[in-house]
Amino acid sequence: MLPSALLAASFLRDPMVLFLSGLALLVLFFWYFATDFEARKRNLGSVLIIGVCALCVLALQDPLKLGIDLAGGSSFTLQVKPKTNETTGEVIPLTADDVLQAKSTVEKRLNAFGNIDMSAVVQGNDKILLQMPGMSPETAAEIKVQLKKVARLEVRKVNTDGSQPGANGKNLAQRINDGEEPRMPGFRVYQHHSTFEGAKRTEYLLLSNRVAWTGKDVQNAYPEAMGGSVSVGITLTNEGGDKMINLTKDLKAGLDRIAVVLDGEVLTAPGLKQVPLGKNFQIDGQESLEEARALANALKNPLENALDIIDERTVTPTLGAAVVKQGLMAGAVGLTITALFVLLYYRTAGLIALFGLVVNTLMIFGGMAMFDFTFTLPSIAGMILSIGMAVDANVLIYERLREEIAAGKSLKNAISTSYDKAFSAIFDSNLTSLITAGILLFMGSGTIKGFAITLVIGIVASMFSGILVTRVLFRWTNDLNLLKKLSFLNLIKATKIDFLSKTKISYIVSGILILASIGAVGMRQQSSLGIDFTGGTLIEFQLGEKHISQQDVDQSFGGIETAKRPTSQLEKSITGELLTVRCASGDEDKVEQHLRNSFPVLAEKNSEGNYAIQTNRQAVSAALGKDYLIESGIALALGLLGILVYITIRFEFSFALGGFVALLHDVVLSAGILILFGGELSLIHVGALLTIAGYSINDTIVIFDRIRDSLKHGEGDVKTLMNEAINATLSRTVLTSLTTIATVAILTVFGGSQLKDFSSMILIGLVIGTYSSVFIASPVVLWWSERKGGLRKEILHTTLAESDIQAAP
Repeated sequence: MLPSALLAASFLRDPMVLFLSGLALLVLFFWYFATDFEARKRNLGSVLIIGVCALCVLALQDPLKLGIDLAGGSSFTLQVKPKTNETTGEVIPLTADDVLQAKSTVEKRLNAFGNIDMSAVVQGNDKILLQMPGMSPETAAEIKVQLKKVARLEVRKVNTDGSQPGANGKNLAQRINDGEEPRMPGFRVYQHHSTFEGAKRTEYLLLSNRVAWTGKDVQNAYPEAMGGSVSVGITLTNEGGDKMINLTKDLKAGLDRIAVVLDGEVLTAPGLKQVPLGKNFQIDGQESLEEARALANALKNPLENALDIIDERTVTPTLGAAVVKQGLMAGAVGLTITALFVLLYYRTAGLIALFGLVVNTLMIFGGMAMFDFTFTLPSIAGMILSIGMAVDANVLIYERLREEIAAGKSLKNAISTSYDKAFSAIFDSNLTSLITAGILLFMGSGTIKGFAITLVIGIVASMFSGILVTRVLFRWTNDLNLLKKLSFLNLIKATKIDFLSKTKISYIVSGILILASIGAVGMRQQSSLGIDFTGGTLIEFQLGEKHISQQDVDQSFGGIETAKRPTSQLEKSITGELLTVRCASGDEDKVEQHLRNSFPVLAEKNSEGNYAIQTNRQAVSAALGKDYLIESGIALALGLLGILVYITIRFEFSFALGGFVALLHDVVLSAGILILFGGELSLIHVGALLTIAGYSINDTIVIFDRIRDSLKHGEGDVKTLMNEAINATLSRTVLTSLTTIATVAILTVFGGSQLKDFSSMILIGLVIGTYSSVFIASPVVLWWSERKGGLRKEILHTTLAESDIQAAP
């Protein structure tokens, strides 16, 4: 890679450079739409296209940052726990500073392992999302241990009277612990577990409630190995050294003891060989150098608040590479199908549309790189869907163009009119999709944020390429006399179907499906929800060409003690067999080891000594699952409400009502059909449902826009004009639905198990959404207009009001 390109890419990372570049392009963009001179529009548009493409190409000189689902690695969602007052037992409320301190400590503690590619982000009021791409499962396991350690170090004085044995063999501390003696004021009972001559033993100690010094007084901690024993050396600060001297100066060597307490457990309680002690001493009892190193690192970076790991996801680098291959294959096949359709169906105009799609794709990748967003597996799905929306914009324009040419207009006038007439439908449909994508972005978890980010960038890119890029190219071809005429395929001829007479049939069909869906949810109840919402752990074994009987796996679970009996599922895909095991949180290590011990194919190791068949893991606590479920419901409700408000403002309430009913119909049926056929709703499906809502309303708005246009300018009763409008948009509805369905079907087939759940629901939703935009939304509009009357009058009144606003100085 050229140094100059790298310099340019790093230059673009500067926020001020990004801001000034964006501001310059924004000025050009507004200038483009403000001017009425065609030549100036063409030139400004050309500069805009070149500027945007140049910025994206420069940004891509640095490779895209891949998420853990593509690069492999681990992510943990950590919940910061509030502290408790040891004296009163009162819970101390968590503050923002507590969470930031925990985040900072986690970063410092984990950096001790070396140069780890890691990001830690605060989420909500008490959560930290920790992501580590490229991390091996072995290192991830070590890090998990580190995360669980608070490393709250305390030194307390031991009451030696409590260690003296009594008549029944119990010392005073144990008798207090067993309730045989009253508590001693100022002291608390602790258990000290140790090993002596190979035998485990437990000693009960009475420790002072007064802490002599804490981990805050530690200046340095380091592992030591001498003569076969391992320990941790401690160097205190000057203030800490003074505290240690004050603690031990009045104690007696050979008689008195002090206890070192870590996270509420006694690590060691040695007798004092000399007094007083200074700022340097040792903690003995470590079993290995690795354990001593981890403890020393934790002591140097103590946490003020405990952390709970409430969500854990691990993908091995090998499986990540396979997922990249599957995702790229799915994307390449989907894009190829889209490009072939555009070229074959629209011919010369298809070439212009294809150039727009290239710019669209470049903007998506360039935008991701420019703003340093992480590219994940759902990002691939978001990219393909946004390109499908870009195709939709081209189809809208070209179908209008076909009508204008058929009406006898010159090619130049036909092109100009088709863009003007299609603009409102493109703008409204993309903006409603942007509403749902924005809600996903701000309310979604890390799993679907990658999808939302890509979709937001893709929507902006599709509007830019569809409205500006292709129009500028048409202007150049006209001005240079390169385009004499346009011809298109016309596989879907003009129709005169009375769609609105089929309302009763469609309502009966939808009603039966909705009742069946509700019945399926009622029968399956908790089993209809995935672990994202119920909590638990998923372990995936990518078997490839190896084979294990699912019946044998299920039978083997009878020989293992777990909190809840594990379940398994065996799937086949183009990459081979995938064994998925579901178990209770905390049982994952035991279940995985049990399976490896039970099935030789899982116990095979490679030349590096690692398991040949590695695992992906996903673990979610029940509490977080409940939070996800509530947040998902709010996100869906806000998405539907946002669309309802927007359509009410842009159209009329009758249209908003029709769109809302259709959206509710699509969301309920998409989720219901998935559950009806044995699927489980998970977090990624929330993203799919909101995408379905955005895409469905896209279809509906295109029809509504044509209905509104017909009611403005056409003659006849409302029902007739609505039928004519639906028939006029039928070719566009069928063409865009088929191309998008084809690309999503490719994702389902080639995208692997990670994309299958997401893309299969999108596929269901696309079919239902296409059906509802014709057979549900429009009939509701007609029903409401017949009930209230005056639909045409309201539309004309709104149009006049908009004209007055535009005419105002």
